[in-house]
Amino acid sequence: MSAENVSEEPRWQAFNQDGFPCSCGERHVGLFPVNMLTPAMWDGPKEYAPDEEIQLDRTFISESYCVWRGQNFAMRMRLPLQMRGASPTAFMYTVWAAVERADLQAYITAKAQNTLRNDARFPARLVSRIAGHHDTVNLMGLAFQQEDGWPPLLLLAGTQPYTNRPDHPLLLEQRQGIGLDRALELFAAYGHNMRPAASANNN
Repeated sequence: MSAENVSEEPRWQAFNQDGFPCSCGERHVGLFPVNMLTPAMWDGPKEYAPDEEIQLDRTFISESYCVWRGQNFAMRMRLPLQMRGASPTAFMYTVWAAVERADLQAYITAKAQNTLRNDARFPARLVSRIAGHHDTVNLMGLAFQQEDGWPPLLLLAGTQPYTNRPDHPLLLEQRQGIGLDRALELFAAYGHNMRPAASANNN
């Protein structure tokens, strides 16, 4: 059995078939997204407005979009970490990433007109602090529209002008994928500790 291939692990199979009991009191079957509610340091409204009410010249937040005083703009995106050996299955964060006003406007228009394209991309800067990873705010990447209307996929890549870590572990994990133990560690960082149950399934 290869440690790099989660699909060969009995624990992975048990997780996806019967699930593991969790410290949150629920039983989770398979991967589920970890959601960031607001951008880091957000001090605006706590309740989401409807996406359709967005105005770019005032402070606003919805499930998908965020505007700060008409000057800074962010979008909710999906940041995947591939599960090694189980493509296309991925551990998924929904995060916030800062974008240019013009790119946000173009995205909103394309979504309204049902013209989103998987090959359409634009620069994005991560503005979420992700537990289990060191200093993730300001990591740069590209956001890819999704024709199915789901939030864009954020792929971290390229020169990182805001950090001295061009080899930031999050970039490496997104490139190389992660194993089940790392996924369980990341879930535990958000109050979903399934490691005792996973250990029991390893015996």
